[in-house]
Amino acid sequence: MQLWLKGLLQSVLAFGASWFGAVWYWRSTNRMPATGELATYLIALPVALLLAFWVLAKGAALWQARSAAAPAGPVQDNPTPADTTAVAAPIATTAALHIAAAALCVPHGESAAELERALAANTARAELDPALEDDDGFPVMCARAAYIDEAAMEESIRQWREDESLPPMAARPEYWRALALATPVMRDLAVTAASHEALANKGSAAQTVPMLQLALLLPADWPTPWREAAGQWLQQQLAGIGWPRQRSAVTIYPESTPATLLAMLHGSGLPCFTLLLACASNVGSHTVNRWSERNVLFTAKQPQGLMPGEGAAGLLLASSEHAARMDALSAPAPQLAAIHAGSAGRNILTQLAQSSCQTAPARIVADTGHSSERVMEVMGAAHALLPELDPTQDIATLGTATGHAGHAGAMAALAYAVHETQARNQPVLCLTNEDPQQRCAVLIAPAASATPGS
Repeated sequence: MQLWLKGLLQSVLAFGASWFGAVWYWRSTNRMPATGELATYLIALPVALLLAFWVLAKGAALWQARSAAAPAGPVQDNPTPADTTAVAAPIATTAALHIAAAALCVPHGESAAELERALAANTARAELDPALEDDDGFPVMCARAAYIDEAAMEESIRQWREDESLPPMAARPEYWRALALATPVMRDLAVTAASHEALANKGSAAQTVPMLQLALLLPADWPTPWREAAGQWLQQQLAGIGWPRQRSAVTIYPESTPATLLAMLHGSGLPCFTLLLACASNVGSHTVNRWSERNVLFTAKQPQGLMPGEGAAGLLLASSEHAARMDALSAPAPQLAAIHAGSAGRNILTQLAQSSCQTAPARIVADTGHSSERVMEVMGAAHALLPELDPTQDIATLGTATGHAGHAGAMAALAYAVHETQARNQPVLCLTNEDPQQRCAVLIAPAASATPGS
């Protein structure tokens, strides 16, 4: 809700309650109020109530800001939902963390360059999907990747599992769609990882192939066998590019968030060689029916509801010693310069953005969708950093392009921010606020200018 509308409602409430109470009292006592009483009860009292509202709001904001600025506790390998909503704000690091590669597949682009063209043409948005209907029989507003074939993906995985003597499995169409999006993302990132000189035997004989960690953010509502099968399939894509299977390890994080994992890696100060990937698809009748039952589906009656979406995106994260040994990098890889995260609250996103940037970024990328409240939240944070910004030129909101795609939406925003950083050779700020419980600001900067903004 916009700030001016909140102020108007508070004013109407304060003056209305004061005037109604005063008039009722004077009528019940059957007497005419004096001039002083009129001024006191019709003007001074409502003004005092508004002042009290303002003081309470400021006090609550200060308390939330102090909570968000508390130091982070250790992040567990598989955090619970409570862990992910309490990620603390400033994360310090002593070792540079480079983003050696970024890739995405979303409804309006199989790459960041394609998505950029769709955003420029103003065609990256959800549309009515005749294949999905709401309870009233109307098409659902949806962001569907028309270029993927879930049946072909299901057949590919069925054949692979048969060849590997693995049991057959059945899953919803949303599952196959998510993997159809994740597979090319994994392959793109694997190509860069496979350019590591240790794999090409360009180093000394003592050098060994480093262990590549696959950190997968898979939907929490997938059954465990589905998540395990997805992990096996994605690890197979890495092996198919040429990375030794014994030199990769898969960890699945169904309850974590991109902010949690990035903060853990950025703050550890340890050598890092990690492929972080998220995928999800909500484009299917099962999801539409479930959202409709919970009354969270976007419809004419529920304009702030969720639009089904889908996508996959990933980052190849490497500390300096690994980034320097990748032949696929023609230029120094951009760095994850700063990350600040905190629980959702009033003005929290603005505070996190200001903490992440010492100077105004060249552009802001956000995972924000169509929710007016969250759009205003991003606009407020952007205005605090760059008062003269042009929302059409300086801010890219991807939520309308991806629809509601869980953590894949946030990862797509991060991958697109990396693309913008490389294209502009300037820092780009990525804001995430589609998660109802967490806010995050990540500064992506060219290697030469990466300076934490804490």
